[in-house]
Amino acid sequence: MTMETPGQEAPGNTAPAPGHQRLAGLTAAEVLERRQRYGENQLPEEKRVSAWTILINQFKSPLVYIILAAALVSLIAREYSDFAIIMAVVVIDAILGSVQEYQAERTYTALKGLLKPAATVIRDGVRSEVPVSELVPDDLIVLTAGEKVPADGLLLEATKVAVEEAILTGESEPVAKAALPDQAAATEAHRVFMGTTVLTGRGLMTVTGTGTHTELGKIASSLHEHVEDETPLQVRLEAFSRTLTRIVAVFTLAILAVGLRMGHGFLEMLRTSIILAVAAVPEGLLIAVTVILVVGMRKILKRNGLVKKLLAVETLGSVTVICTDKTGTLTEGRMRVTRTELEDSQRALETMVLCNNLEGPLELALWEYASAQPELKPQELVDRSTRVAEELFSSETKFMTAHTVLDGQANDYLKGAPEIVLGMCDLSDQRRVEILGQVDQWAGEGLRLLGLAYREHRNLDIHTGYHWLALVAMEDPLREGVVDAVRVAQHAGIQVKMITGDYRRTADRIGRMIGLVRDGDLVLEGADLAAMDDAELARQVPHTAVFARIKPQDKLRIVRALQSSNEITAMIGDGVNDAPALKRANIGVVVGTATDVARESADLILLDSNFRTVVAAVEEGRTIFENIRKVVAYTLSNSFAEVITIFTAMILGWPTPLTVAQILWIHLICDGPSDIVLGFEPKEEGIMDEKPKSIQEPILTRLSASLIGFISIASAVFALTLFRHFWAVHGDAVEGRSIVFASFAINSMIYIFAYRSLRRSMLHTAPLSQNKALILAVIGGLITALLPFSVPALQRLLGIVPLTVDEWALVGGCAVSLLAAVEVAKIISLRIHHQA
Repeated sequence: MTMETPGQEAPGNTAPAPGHQRLAGLTAAEVLERRQRYGENQLPEEKRVSAWTILINQFKSPLVYIILAAALVSLIAREYSDFAIIMAVVVIDAILGSVQEYQAERTYTALKGLLKPAATVIRDGVRSEVPVSELVPDDLIVLTAGEKVPADGLLLEATKVAVEEAILTGESEPVAKAALPDQAAATEAHRVFMGTTVLTGRGLMTVTGTGTHTELGKIASSLHEHVEDETPLQVRLEAFSRTLTRIVAVFTLAILAVGLRMGHGFLEMLRTSIILAVAAVPEGLLIAVTVILVVGMRKILKRNGLVKKLLAVETLGSVTVICTDKTGTLTEGRMRVTRTELEDSQRALETMVLCNNLEGPLELALWEYASAQPELKPQELVDRSTRVAEELFSSETKFMTAHTVLDGQANDYLKGAPEIVLGMCDLSDQRRVEILGQVDQWAGEGLRLLGLAYREHRNLDIHTGYHWLALVAMEDPLREGVVDAVRVAQHAGIQVKMITGDYRRTADRIGRMIGLVRDGDLVLEGADLAAMDDAELARQVPHTAVFARIKPQDKLRIVRALQSSNEITAMIGDGVNDAPALKRANIGVVVGTATDVARESADLILLDSNFRTVVAAVEEGRTIFENIRKVVAYTLSNSFAEVITIFTAMILGWPTPLTVAQILWIHLICDGPSDIVLGFEPKEEGIMDEKPKSIQEPILTRLSASLIGFISIASAVFALTLFRHFWAVHGDAVEGRSIVFASFAINSMIYIFAYRSLRRSMLHTAPLSQNKALILAVIGGLITALLPFSVPALQRLLGIVPLTVDEWALVGGCAVSLLAAVEVAKIISLRIHHQA
């Protein structure tokens, strides 16, 4: 690991002069002066979005702009009641969306740890506990085993100090540290870093960097420089709104031009244009999309995934590549001894117990294995022994020795990499070759290997004279269901790539076990990536299934390479150094035990740290997008039918068949609830049999566009026929508007059942019992369609008159006929689509 020298003005590179008062520490005045100069020892957090900001952001939707334009025209035309109704729609949707998003933000905040860590500091010659946030450069900090290092610093004193730096490097092996000699230049061995963990020993450090001037702080600060890309849903909604805006503009200008040419007054035509614009915009779609996303968040939460951002729910459904860590996500994250070849069982078990600090998964696995043996009780063995000295394991030496006295007998116990331990043992050449052959065989199966040895005590600096005891093999078992989850993802057209710090052979074996590595797939190592430029990496990434010996900082390059090929990428990580890659990915995913910095950068938190949860979230995301498509098609069918009716009536010189109040009543009161609950439809069969949708693919498919066209024209024909009959024959435009209003309100409540699936006939969709809310919404919609005809005040507001039983029968017959025609049209369209 190579770290930069901390950037604060502290004596960071050399040991203090002999006269330095090591044990006195800073005075109160010096602490105050440094705190004013450097600030608090805190990492930069992503600024929490205020409730007001969340509310204002709700008005930035492309669909809102269209509705606000219609409201503005209403205001100019002095149609104040219409203006008030339209603005009420926008405000209600904004409040609903902001409340749900604010609740999601609070849920995430509640899950964060609220602990306020403290550090042992020496100031004015007195040792005391102070909050970590109050530390300043030059403070003297006492470090003991099990503590987090509270800031970057240099060790002035060190007794058997070993530190785990996985939070920065991704490597879980202990790193031995030493005190910095007087006037010597500092090296990696003398530095400790904020956020790392002291595994063994004790030490005294002087702080050289706090807050953003630590290695941890530099990484956290860099995250704020990234500008997030738009989500697939935002891209699609913007494209949809642009198309809808053009359609509305064309129809509105056409109405205005034709009307003026026919001799109608400007204000009259402006009012008609407002009616058409309001009819064209599906006001209920705003609320429906928001609620669908919120319901999606809750469904994913039930499957152990916490989505932090509302729009990320749908983005999950567009994912084309999942980059996942191995340990703890694909595997259980807990080592187990699976094979042993013991030459001296008793001594081997002694070594497992007595050459063990119970630090890290490997040593815990040895302890658990020894505990399971009937002839041994590890704790009793420890109680009967005394450790005199030890040489800690490091990534450089790859072994650990312990000088221990057991029952009066002094022995040296040794464990480490098999090839290293073999080199320290007295063995015949033949036996050495046999053991190395066993090592190669087990290593080829991806097992993690450990050699054990012992001798009667000598100087620990003499690394010879040991007796070989055992070869131990361990593995991190695959999580239950992960193989099936990977298979489901691949079947859905999603590439799954494993990124791990493990050795190539181990990573390759795990990749083949879970079905990631297939014939022709590449396995690249960190060294391979270092030798490639970005262009070459972008060419190799699509063909690479496993990345081994990868450092956390390499993940950002991999994400960028994938995105350069227009892949929608989900990145799973947990460490601080994963945060830039998580931030850059389209969907950043972290496990439940991830660091705060990583969680701040993520869009999805796996509460169970399981890869299956990612696949489940993708499945929910696809279902959400399909349901949004259904709702968009359904609402546009209603809107365009009204537009065609109004436009045709204008061309024919008829009175306007609908008023603004009637349109908004249909859109919001009658259809509003059904717009929303149509988005509650359960997952359809085959949704994970399809390839991911391209970000360029529009919201409306050819089938849904065909249905919109058919329903709009058919519904408009019914409405115009009814209007002409009651207006021309009875000479009453109000009665004509009344039956057109009833027809549109009832029609949409009937043909909504055809929109439950855009993949199959209504007769072959899921039982209605799986979406009981839809039944209630349809019943409510029918009631609100009938209610205005019975309440005089609503009759006056909407400009309608009561209908006779025969007229209601005519409306109902048209609605049922329309549903039957829609189903026939859908079956024909599906057959044409499948043949194509």
